Amino acid sequence: MIKRSVGTVLALLTLAACSEPATVTTTASSPPTALGPSAASSPSATIEDCGTFTRSHGDELSAPAARCLIQAARAGHPARLRVTSPTVEGDLIPVTYTVSGSNRVEVITDSRQDGFGEKIITRRICTEPSYRAGGLDFTRCSEPTPVPG
Repeated sequence: MIKRSVGTVLALLTLAACSEPATVTTTASSPPTALGPSAASSPSATIEDCGTFTRSHGDELSAPAARCLIQAARAGHPARLRVTSPTVEGDLIPVTYTVSGSNRVEVITDSRQDGFGEKIITRRICTEPSYRAGGLDFTRCSEPTPVPG
């Protein structure tokens, strides 16, 4: 009985290893997934999770994660990407990108852990995201406005 179970498990693992992945996976964090309803969208809509990443100095944003957010923005589908990056001094600053409409992305930056900067949360609305070496770029962004936190 044990030999049969081990054989079955090995066969399933072999098939899983040979099959093509359904979603992009990364070693930096979680892969894209669909989340439940968003308060900002209709009750039947889901938010695509483009991943959560913690970068080190010199790390680039995963191209598949950036592509996930850019494609969602172009299609006007809700999506979210979370990226935490260090300041020059090493303080971790989380930034959340949320697609809020066709080619519109809300960018929330939480600088409260920045030992040398303003300790605030800011919100910007940016348009037309694109991928540049290392991260996301936008055609236009509003001025940052403080968010109560």
